[in-house]
Amino acid sequence: MASQKRHKRLAEGEVTGHAHVATARDAWVEGDGDVRTLSAPSGTPIEHEEHKRFELPRGSYDITRQREIDPDTDEARSVAD
Repeated sequence: MASQKRHKRLAEGEVTGHAHVATARDAWVEGDGDVRTLSAPSGTPIEHEEHKRFELPRGSYDITRQREIDPDTDEARSVAD
């Protein structure tokens, strides 16, 4: 599995292209796909074009993709933005 490091996008909308982004200089995201971690040694603001900015305290955070169950097929699918 290839690892991406030092980018700051937590999630990107497939429809809108808007993204949740960690904006602290020392924050970064490692990993790709469904296995990713945000490292924020001094905490970080999280910004999105359509949501209110919020602050995460310093720490390490697992990033998971939200999933939902399709009521017609009972299959799990990724939630699209």
